[in-house]
Amino acid sequence: MSEVKVTFSTSRLPGADQVVDRLPTVLRIQSIARFPFDERHMLCQAVLFHEQAGLKVEWLCRQPDNRLTAGALVSIRWLGRPVSTTGAIRISRLAKLERPEASLNPFATIPHSWVKDRPLVARAAQLWEGLGRPLQHLFNAIFWDHHRFERYLDGPSSLAGHHNGRNGNFRHAVEVAERALALASHHAEAHLPVLLASSLLHDAGKAEEYRFNGRHRRFEMTERGTLLGHKHTVLEWIAAARAQHRVIVPEAHYLALLHTITAAKGAPDWLGLREPLSLDAHILSMVDRLSGQADLVARNAPTQDGFGAYHRHLGGRPYVLRE
Repeated sequence: MSEVKVTFSTSRLPGADQVVDRLPTVLRIQSIARFPFDERHMLCQAVLFHEQAGLKVEWLCRQPDNRLTAGALVSIRWLGRPVSTTGAIRISRLAKLERPEASLNPFATIPHSWVKDRPLVARAAQLWEGLGRPLQHLFNAIFWDHHRFERYLDGPSSLAGHHNGRNGNFRHAVEVAERALALASHHAEAHLPVLLASSLLHDAGKAEEYRFNGRHRRFEMTERGTLLGHKHTVLEWIAAARAQHRVIVPEAHYLALLHTITAAKGAPDWLGLREPLSLDAHILSMVDRLSGQADLVARNAPTQDGFGAYHRHLGGRPYVLRE
């Protein structure tokens, strides 16, 4: 390996102390690189992202921390007063955050390369704020694994049906949550945090149901998706997050969340599924179907009045009046 010599040219950042105080405490690694520095040290450089701030940092280390990879959530350990060195801010190190923090809005840490539609990300961030602290903690515990969170944001909601493009499942989740919230606002019997959480999570297991095949340039069904399906997967995630990270959700809220996600209208008794009993479960069922149907109609609608293109999931050609 050829040795790369780096000479630090440092300068104090104006108002550095105030800048540090205003920085988010948790950021996501967007990219990271390591270079030889001298006989005992490596030079590490990372680009960090948060919706409120983006910065490049660098530090010296004797043994690189292999847990620090692109996508990981980290906090900065500062090295005295921050100084700039050839375009990067000198720090002591980055610390990978192993345990989920309930106070972090994860949608504020989504890099542009994951989701280019920034208004969609902002809408999701606002919905997360309505979950309440226990369900915020549960959501973060489920998606603290950045690989899982990226797949949740990136993948489709189906292979040939509604929301079948990149970021399709994420867009569907946001649409369902917004429509559920609008409908529930007219009914005092709806529990908004449970309804929002179930809306954002009801199809989350599709992150493990579909995988992108780089060779064929398309998403394909996984073995887990074929054998189990996304409902079983998200139930596993919820139970594991609650147990492993000691997420405290009131039992009534926990059962209501699982019921809202799993209840199915008209399912045979022998399947073991329950009819919707809460208003939240009824609302989720209705808006979930509406979001899917609306997406199919929009994609197959005619440019003028009349019938559009046939789609088997619609059972015909959508009819649209433009005026």
